[in-house]
Amino acid sequence: MGGIGELRKLLHEEGDEARRVEKAVDWLLAGLPAEGVALLTADGGPSGALGVRCARGSLIAFAPLLAAELFRAGVPATEGPIRLSSGGASDTFYCCPISAPSGIRGALVMQGPDIDQAVHRAGEDFSVFCLLLGQELESERRRRMHDHDMIVGGILSEGTLGSGFMPGLTFLTEGLKLPLYACDLRGEFRYASQGFLALTAYESLQSLSARGDFFRDPGSRTDELETIRSLGSVTSFPLAATTGDGRRLDIRDSAVLFGDNIVGVFFDVTALLAANAELKDTLQVQELLNDSILAGSKVLQRTQGAAIRTLARLAEYRDPETGYHLQRICEYTRLLALKVHERSPYAFKITRDYSDDLSISSMLHDIGKVSIPDNILLKQGPLDPHEWEVMKKHTVFGWEVLHKADRELGEQSFLTLAATIALSHHERFDGKGYPHGSVGEQIPLSARISSIADVYDALTSSRPYKEAWSHERATEEILAGGAGHFDPVLIEIFRDVHGLFAEVRRQFPG
Repeated sequence: MGGIGELRKLLHEEGDEARRVEKAVDWLLAGLPAEGVALLTADGGPSGALGVRCARGSLIAFAPLLAAELFRAGVPATEGPIRLSSGGASDTFYCCPISAPSGIRGALVMQGPDIDQAVHRAGEDFSVFCLLLGQELESERRRRMHDHDMIVGGILSEGTLGSGFMPGLTFLTEGLKLPLYACDLRGEFRYASQGFLALTAYESLQSLSARGDFFRDPGSRTDELETIRSLGSVTSFPLAATTGDGRRLDIRDSAVLFGDNIVGVFFDVTALLAANAELKDTLQVQELLNDSILAGSKVLQRTQGAAIRTLARLAEYRDPETGYHLQRICEYTRLLALKVHERSPYAFKITRDYSDDLSISSMLHDIGKVSIPDNILLKQGPLDPHEWEVMKKHTVFGWEVLHKADRELGEQSFLTLAATIALSHHERFDGKGYPHGSVGEQIPLSARISSIADVYDALTSSRPYKEAWSHERATEEILAGGAGHFDPVLIEIFRDVHGLFAEVRRQFPG
């Protein structure tokens, strides 16, 4: 890596500030034995991805998910690089915080098989690099704030809020179709641009103002107004509104106080939240979603648990398991999930509550069997190829019924995790599973954990066509076949906790 003087020169060149920052990251990557470098900032950047200012090399695709994880958990306020690893050398990351007088501005993340040595040799240079980047980002932030205040202040000085509203807003609101609004200090709308009305599906300012329940959570709007009156502005404040045609609109509001007026812009994030919902059980966003699945009061949690147990009995009535089959599945998955939480072997973390969520949801892994014909489901001998293809469809059937119920209950209900497990618990790490042949970390973590629990219980349970295996024989089979069937990280965890599986088996026989 070149000298810090060269970096200073890059950051003080004339021209676009954003481009200077990107050139600095390119300079860093060129001098490192790294596969990827990403600059993550809380306000994003030209790439358009939330939290990603720029990314290079192997971190291009992974940077947005890594940003969501780091910024949600809080970028660590350390003075130098910290090591993040999910096990292998190729999965090693270093995160170096970027700080400024206004606080943590972001983080520099590096990945590569030889990155340990590079950080060891040049750790102080990384810290200086991030310090200089922080100064540059702070300078750019202040410039944007100044430009924003000058533009909006000048606009407001051109006229008064009312029916004959400000000629200076014509370009911003009508030319760019900016969804801009103005209100008084109590939140009463006094102006709404055509872009704002189009976004919210109201015909006029009058029809908008007449809607008494425009904000779905009035308390959140009250908190926002108090913050604006106290601090002078808010950035990306989360709100939910009701459109003129009755739809839910998820927004992020950025607003500023000018005298007795508040001027703000709505940013529609409804589609973004919907897209995130489709990814809600993937590896990198697991922690983000664990907090919302089975969330709420203890009473609500017990109600949800009872509902899941009731649904699980439907599958048992069609495909009767002996004894405490569902209880064992719950305990096996909890044991594995707790160890994942304790060790944090992946590049992301899961919460302790996730083990409870997963153990309850895993009870519904075979709910789709209610759709399998009796002559196949209850057959005493082996299934022929056609029957086996029908049997495999229980994964899709289970997902369909749970996913539909999930959508009807609302975004990220307590059935979200259960639907994912039902669909993917027969996938294999080597891609030879079903129904989709997903490979490796394409398989959600919840399904990978449930798969080990389900296989162990099947091996140690008697069936019309086989005797129950001993704990030792089942453990040997799982460890021997783990390279292709199961997640290698979870196999190592199973190796350490399999004795507890035997205790669960003795406690809940059958």
